[in-house]
Amino acid sequence: MLAAIADRIRSKSYELPLSRDYVRHWGLKEAIRELVQNALDSESPFEYAFANGQLFITSRFARLEASTLVLGSTSKSDRADAIGSFGEGYKIALLVLTRNGYEVKVWNGNKQWVPEFRHSDQFDAEVLCINETPAHRQNQGVEFVVSGLTEEDETEIRNMCLRMQPPMSDVIGTKYGHILPSRPGKLYVGTLFVCGTDLTYGYDILPEHLQLERDRQTVSGWDLKQVSKNAWIDTGRLDEVAEKIEAGIPDVEYVEYGSTELVREACYRLFQQKHPGAIAVQSQEELNNLVKQGMTNTVVVSRTFHSQVSNSTSYKQQVSHVVAIQTPKAALEEWYRDHKKYMSRLPSAAFKELAKRADGWRNK
Repeated sequence: MLAAIADRIRSKSYELPLSRDYVRHWGLKEAIRELVQNALDSESPFEYAFANGQLFITSRFARLEASTLVLGSTSKSDRADAIGSFGEGYKIALLVLTRNGYEVKVWNGNKQWVPEFRHSDQFDAEVLCINETPAHRQNQGVEFVVSGLTEEDETEIRNMCLRMQPPMSDVIGTKYGHILPSRPGKLYVGTLFVCGTDLTYGYDILPEHLQLERDRQTVSGWDLKQVSKNAWIDTGRLDEVAEKIEAGIPDVEYVEYGSTELVREACYRLFQQKHPGAIAVQSQEELNNLVKQGMTNTVVVSRTFHSQVSNSTSYKQQVSHVVAIQTPKAALEEWYRDHKKYMSRLPSAAFKELAKRADGWRNK
């Protein structure tokens, strides 16, 4: 009896100015993502478990002060012993999970927090409240416990986080993150799913290399293609990269906006293997003009592949040794320009007629 009275005395309730309909478009996946993100940001190892329709997410040795319930506040401080970082996301996660009918408990040191919606006399509205009571169990940190999950819920949560999935055998590591051939078109940042993309491969990018939009569900297409291109170059598989550039896959489309000499040389080697001694052009019109000059070994390639081949040192050296064969008309016009001052006796009309006839001549 006395213990129950003491518990009531030590119990508190914190009203948060968050209405039930806040971030209405969020569901289970978005809410759990925030809790997982907090755990990943913690300096303690990421710990989670599923059991009997429950999800446990633990940040060992972390703690949540009541001050972190203030919007805009975070648990990260300047103290050397501060562990973990819990910002606005976890409060919104509690709101969304409670709104969607999931039971949530937060074991926070020697306290237990339970969210609920309740009418606030202060705000004269229904708001999210955090009820704090003494925790009658030993806790080493902060543990979020979400109950009422179905098998479909568990699958959705696991699909959202690579850490909750079986390891892949074909992952390609780079300093920008991981290339995921087994997850085509899927983008993860810091192991958390962000969105589907039009890229050929999947990627798990390190957070410092890719800025997400505010909703954490979208990303700049320009930034994504830049980092995917950089990741492939960083693999060192340059012959493979050259093949992907030639094939025109979007993952390396932006190589023309930032490349290396090694990549350009790899593209040149590939071009020469397929078209020995040929000249690379970007359009049929350019090809036709070169053919008229006698350069019949000419091949049209994509703009991106051309940007690499044509700017390689080896290709420039090759082209410098190619002597363009002028058409008879062009040769005649050049000769006339060089000798015009000596040709005063040849009427210009007569030369024009000769040049016109030369237009139909061809080199032998």
